[in-house]
Amino acid sequence: MPASMRLTGRQRVLALMLASIGGAAWWWQSTQVAETPVPITRERLPDYRAENLAAITMDETGRPTRRLSAKRLRHYADDDSSEFDRPTLVVYRPDGQPWHIHSETGWASGDGERVWLHGQVHADRQGAGEVKPVHLTTSELLIRPRQEYAETTMPVEIVSLDDRLNSTGMQVWFGETAMRARFLGRARARMAVQ
Repeated sequence: MPASMRLTGRQRVLALMLASIGGAAWWWQSTQVAETPVPITRERLPDYRAENLAAITMDETGRPTRRLSAKRLRHYADDDSSEFDRPTLVVYRPDGQPWHIHSETGWASGDGERVWLHGQVHADRQGAGEVKPVHLTTSELLIRPRQEYAETTMPVEIVSLDDRLNSTGMQVWFGETAMRARFLGRARARMAVQ
């Protein structure tokens, strides 16, 4: 090796120190977890609450068409929606018995077009004359009150006196005198013959 390329003792120690510092810096950086910014999530807070709520919607003649009551209501300004604890929706019909629909929890869109009921959902209509009483049970129900329509994709059971029907999924038009329903999944019925 030429004399101009030889390192002196001092230069070797300096080179060794620089190499050690570089290796230690590389090791330290490889053991560090890259810090990613944690997104700040804000808790969704209601702008108002109500307890023991009761609200009635009337038609143009002043007759009640729907009544909504709930143990608690929470309203959210961001999408104008509402959440309910123990809601009950009564749908009045001019030509028959009203429907009483209740559940554990519920949600309503700001425009009132959609009402989701969750938990143990029960819908009942009393019988009158030749119209049989109906009791419907499911775990989730979407109601479109203005269309007097409801649907679910969950298992549903309908009992009317001695008649019983079970299905997975259902559409029901409860505004008609004789309840009209369409079953979306496999349906199993037991009808009592008079």
